[in-house]
Amino acid sequence: MKIVIAAGGRFHALNLAHQLEKRNCLKKLFISGYTRKDKDFISSGLVCKNSYNSFLDYLFSKLRLYKFVDKSDYYVFKDNLFDRWLSRKINKLENIDVFVGWAHYFLNSLPVIRKTGAKIILESGSCHILEQQKLLQQEYDKFGLKNPAINQRNIDKMLAEYEQADYIMTISSFVYNSFIKQNIPKKKLLKVMCGVDVDYFLDHKPFVRNKKFRVICVGLLGLRKGIQYLLQAWSKLNMPIEQTELLLVGNLQKDLAQVLKKIKVLPNVKFFGSTNKQTLKKLYQDASLFVLPSVEDGFGMVIGEAMATGLPVICSSHTAGLDLIKNNKHGFVVSACDVDSLSQKILWCYENRRESERMGQLGQEHVKQFSWDNYGKNVIKTYQEILDR
Repeated sequence: MKIVIAAGGRFHALNLAHQLEKRNCLKKLFISGYTRKDKDFISSGLVCKNSYNSFLDYLFSKLRLYKFVDKSDYYVFKDNLFDRWLSRKINKLENIDVFVGWAHYFLNSLPVIRKTGAKIILESGSCHILEQQKLLQQEYDKFGLKNPAINQRNIDKMLAEYEQADYIMTISSFVYNSFIKQNIPKKKLLKVMCGVDVDYFLDHKPFVRNKKFRVICVGLLGLRKGIQYLLQAWSKLNMPIEQTELLLVGNLQKDLAQVLKKIKVLPNVKFFGSTNKQTLKKLYQDASLFVLPSVEDGFGMVIGEAMATGLPVICSSHTAGLDLIKNNKHGFVVSACDVDSLSQKILWCYENRRESERMGQLGQEHVKQFSWDNYGKNVIKTYQEILDR
């Protein structure tokens, strides 16, 4: 089996490529963002790197072009540039069994890909684009933000890719069900649970939690991650400020920055900013509870990372939470945008520290089944089933 992957960003494309190379199935990885550090993970001879987009990102940031050019327009331009580059590069390949392309990166390359005879799989890391648009636009409207949540050209391109791809790969039940809602035939849909870097975050040695009750949330700090509801839930809790802390780890996004002017933020809320993997592991270990209240999140790998360090989890149903955890056993899954439920579950974990820690211990054992190696086995099995049809 010879498989080609194309992704304009890193996403979990590198993890997929690594698993395919281990099984001698990777023919070529077309990608932006491949670095020298990745050479030990994926052989450079199997990688065709798009350097133009990385250079454009550098210029866009260095020259502060975001002050003059709408970011969404820039991203659409850059994605299409990758697409045109891909069509030229893939034209040189032969004997491809499966092509896996990340959504909004390969529409213009489809005629060339078709000529190879490969089965075409669209990899969707998020829910159906129309479901995304609906969920995010509701948030923008609710908080009075005037700009559209998703660029219309991006929507149009992805809808065309959905139509023309042979299959659509989903990575969680939430994502799978979003395509069902939009009347995509079940026979066109695939589902393989995404992997988690269990080995790195798993700590076999028992460690003592910080005496302070610290809640941690990790990800891009924007409306999509539901941070606005976490802040509202936190403000409702009657917990001593000096003994509690809400730690938000990640870059603050423009949409949330605008909303912060309208909602209450307690003094024990800390904005940590982005960090590296090593520091993140330590932050997990120093926490008491992990929360991810996303409005729309195709998976949420941070849920699995937190579980691997032994943290109980509270997450919204608009993540892979229902796939990763057993509700009331490893943590709690609450409805998205439900401030009251979020507040109640956080308070329960605060008032029942021993039971909460027990949830984390059970979750730590449970999450081992979601390793990247198991993901690799499952995804290869799925590709083979497609070829056997």
